Amino acid sequence: MKSLSIVIPCLNEEEGISFCLEKIKRVLQKENIEKTEIIIVDNGSTDKSIEIAQEFNVKIIKENKKGYGNALRTGIKHASGEFVAFADADDSYDFLELNKFIQKANEGYDVIQGCRFKKCGGNIHDGAMPFSHRYFGNPFLSFMTKLFFGIKFNDVYCGFRMFKKSIYEKNFYFSNGMEFAVENIIKLFFSTKKYVEIPITLHRDKRKNTIGHLKTLSDGFKTLKFILLQGSQIPSLILSAIFMFFSFQYYHKVDFADASYLDSNFLITVAFFFASIQFIFFSLYANLASIYLGFKKNKFLLKIYKFLNFNQALLLSTLLLIFSIFLLINIKLEILNLGNYSLIIGLTILGVSIQLIMNVLIVSILEFFKKN
Repeated sequence: MKSLSIVIPCLNEEEGISFCLEKIKRVLQKENIEKTEIIIVDNGSTDKSIEIAQEFNVKIIKENKKGYGNALRTGIKHASGEFVAFADADDSYDFLELNKFIQKANEGYDVIQGCRFKKCGGNIHDGAMPFSHRYFGNPFLSFMTKLFFGIKFNDVYCGFRMFKKSIYEKNFYFSNGMEFAVENIIKLFFSTKKYVEIPITLHRDKRKNTIGHLKTLSDGFKTLKFILLQGSQIPSLILSAIFMFFSFQYYHKVDFADASYLDSNFLITVAFFFASIQFIFFSLYANLASIYLGFKKNKFLLKIYKFLNFNQALLLSTLLLIFSIFLLINIKLEILNLGNYSLIIGLTILGVSIQLIMNVLIVSILEFFKKN
């Protein structure tokens, strides 16, 4: 490693920031790194944390847009090091463990992620993490991220990590809040095969008169929404298959020979069928949004969208609409001898045509934001 930048987001951290900076200085004095820098990103502090930081001769950058993600993105943007490390300013992450990250970087790894949980050798001190975060929130969100995106890290919300800046710059980032931690680790994972997870210890922070910035419910739901919207393509297809299965199960119970067959079985069949179709559309839409937002590419899906653009979809939905109207008129005119099937086929095609054009319109709206 030739150079290292350490980025620390800071919002009213006067109680812990000096401990962090002292530890960083101690570690860097022992490491043989040509160029190092410490970047404190002031996210609107009103206490003495920035005055304290200035005593350590560090680079201070102001970021007026509030949010963990905004602060880190700004700090990393201004980092000049070959590698970038970041962690919090409350001394919950022990910067004396920075040498572990440096060692792995020198071994050739591009991405080094900390893990606080025992299953990967980490440790969480008593009082360092709320019970709900330790046993429910973090494990659940890490599991969901691993399931939906296929990444190998076990503690995606751990905010102590190091990576090559060139790997980071292969991607663009849009998250402003705490969910940036998840977006960042997903995109780093897909940008290199040289990654490793190392055990670290989470300590009780130095806060006495202030509270942490992580908001359990709002930040948790933001992250969950982020994971579901960007990684739910396969689960959506599974749900689609389940609804289609039940649709056919109820379909066999419908007596089409009876003119009064519009019973509950028929209605459930239709409802499940359209739900299945809608989950397919949602999977396609979420997959396209995921591609546009910089996640893993899907060449097969891009070919589908290239073929099924707005013009073709409009033409196809118009033809289906005309055919469905013909089938519904056929109930009275009996041009084709379809019996009661004319109604169910007509209604089904009518519903599919409406779903098709509405969902393609949604995708077309997304196209406007593609370049941005």
